[in-house]
Amino acid sequence: MKQIRVLDNRGQEYVFPLDNPVMEVSIGRSQNNDIVLSSQTVSRRHAVLKVMGDRVTLLNQSANGVFVNGERVDRTRELRLGEFATIEPYRFCVEPSAGGRPMGAGPGVPNSGPRHHSPGAGPTPLPQGAVAGRPGPSGPPRGPMGGQAPPRGGAPMSSGPQAAFQQRPQQRRPAAPPKKSGAKDLMAALGDLAPKTDYEEPRVNLLGEEVVIHDRKVRAALVKFKSELHDELKERLDLHSFQITDYSSPRVVRQVSEKLKMLLQRRSAQIPNPFSADEVFKELMDEVCGLGPIEDLVKHRGVSEIMVVDRDHVYCELEGKIVLTDRFFNDEKSMMTVIERIVIPRGRRIDESTPLVDTRLADGSRVNAVIPPLALKDPCLTIRKFPDERLQVDDLVRFGSLTEEMAKFLARCVRAKKNIIISGGTGSGKTTLLNVLSSFIGPTERVVTIEDAAELQIYQEHVISLETKPPNLEGKGEIGIRELVKNALRMRPDRIVVGECRGGEALDMLQAMNTGHDGSMTTVHSNSPIEAIARLETLVLMSGMELPTRAIREQIANSVDVIVQQTRFTDGSRRVTYISEVVGIDDDGFVVIEDIYRYRQTGTNEKGKVEGYHMATGYLPSFLNLFLVMGLASPDDFF
Repeated sequence: MKQIRVLDNRGQEYVFPLDNPVMEVSIGRSQNNDIVLSSQTVSRRHAVLKVMGDRVTLLNQSANGVFVNGERVDRTRELRLGEFATIEPYRFCVEPSAGGRPMGAGPGVPNSGPRHHSPGAGPTPLPQGAVAGRPGPSGPPRGPMGGQAPPRGGAPMSSGPQAAFQQRPQQRRPAAPPKKSGAKDLMAALGDLAPKTDYEEPRVNLLGEEVVIHDRKVRAALVKFKSELHDELKERLDLHSFQITDYSSPRVVRQVSEKLKMLLQRRSAQIPNPFSADEVFKELMDEVCGLGPIEDLVKHRGVSEIMVVDRDHVYCELEGKIVLTDRFFNDEKSMMTVIERIVIPRGRRIDESTPLVDTRLADGSRVNAVIPPLALKDPCLTIRKFPDERLQVDDLVRFGSLTEEMAKFLARCVRAKKNIIISGGTGSGKTTLLNVLSSFIGPTERVVTIEDAAELQIYQEHVISLETKPPNLEGKGEIGIRELVKNALRMRPDRIVVGECRGGEALDMLQAMNTGHDGSMTTVHSNSPIEAIARLETLVLMSGMELPTRAIREQIANSVDVIVQQTRFTDGSRRVTYISEVVGIDDDGFVVIEDIYRYRQTGTNEKGKVEGYHMATGYLPSFLNLFLVMGLASPDDFF
């Protein structure tokens, strides 16, 4: 007879008896596993133990990894009886259930794997007065029904020492129908997972510091005072006669500044507490001549994205973290004024007949605006900012987005004119990576870029940048990406770079890649290289061409050479998680993909930072010989 012994990070031991000489035991966070480890660092189905007599085989089924003696188990590993494996923050082993343990296996064996603690899963002692074995923040191991396994030496489970595995169906059947519970009972049962209905997210300033927000009465007094000053400014300076593009001109800024200072001096006693004259002056200048409450957010170097949910909630991504800022809009009218100041100078329009728009700021930052009736409450505004200085490949290596070897490989792919698809989710850094890869294009090559809103920064001289055109007031004159891709083929390009494929233009892009325009690049929204292929299939079908599935897959396999997967992690970091080659079509008609590089996440440290490493899979791409022929590499350079 054998047993599985599990130790948690608080020193508690839990025993799971094995009654059969041959058994397969699943371990993970999901309740469907035989042994349930309730920690966020544990995957839903993390590992499997196969016990066959005295032979124990460990199968790792999680990217988070299992460690034995400090070494990562990538797939399978033979375990000796009593040899511990680590799934942070737990250790476990298979051992004889009677007659003592093998030498060297016991509670004193040090944890050999690296430690990556989720919040609340640190090696802290139980609180004073707590009952040993009671679930902590990460929780002890649980049986198939989520019931706690008995501590070592404690009483067996009520259904018998063998019930953990043999009697799973009987354990899962409820003894009696559950009683109806109210909302409070459900909230109590959910515990930390229950929604915080009375929770108010702390607001921060541009330094990342939490700030005290004045109540609505105080804010309303300030809004009323600013409105009176604004009306007086309109009368004194005749602001109604100005064009919307005039407000940011130096002449208008100077006139407004001088007149506003004079008005504030005369009405200084009327400024509501606790606001100062400087604060009122700054806010009114931003409202009259700038982008209102988000003016500072647009200018701040540490802010990469601005998200206006409604007049009371303005979020931003500050140093990689999404935070609720201390900014407010006065009303819907002030929100519309800011949106119009962004879209009208770019030749776009937004009104009830066209209630959404994609455009850009003067610095290239991407803008999306949605107004009622599509936005049910207030106008919504999203601004994706780009750094003032273009990032280089060295910056991505320094940030840990990819390794130096991966950067060299991608540079060689671009120079060898391989067709590249950059795949990833929203905000994962696809456009940034596309900009970086474009820097490896030869200086004499003719490049045509096609985008909805121009944001690519390609610094070669021989570049033609095309941008789509929205319909006019009559709903006519629209020119989309697909028309621009077709026209680009008549412009004798060496490469075509499409900012993003999101419709039928994917078919035209694939045809361009396969008809003499090697080295072309584009981006798609998907979560993995395999999903990127499925996404391309769907986009091709959106072109309206009734093509058989196999023909579409053959077109993809013949056109695309490399897929680069970009991922944004929970800590805000962005990394290349896959570099894969599209090999061809198998006998069943599916596109075959081979991973060249991967990123393995090992856990999350105490500061919430994602930890992991990039690795070469050992697969050698089919076009390595081309690198040698073109003089881009030597045989000793690879992997």
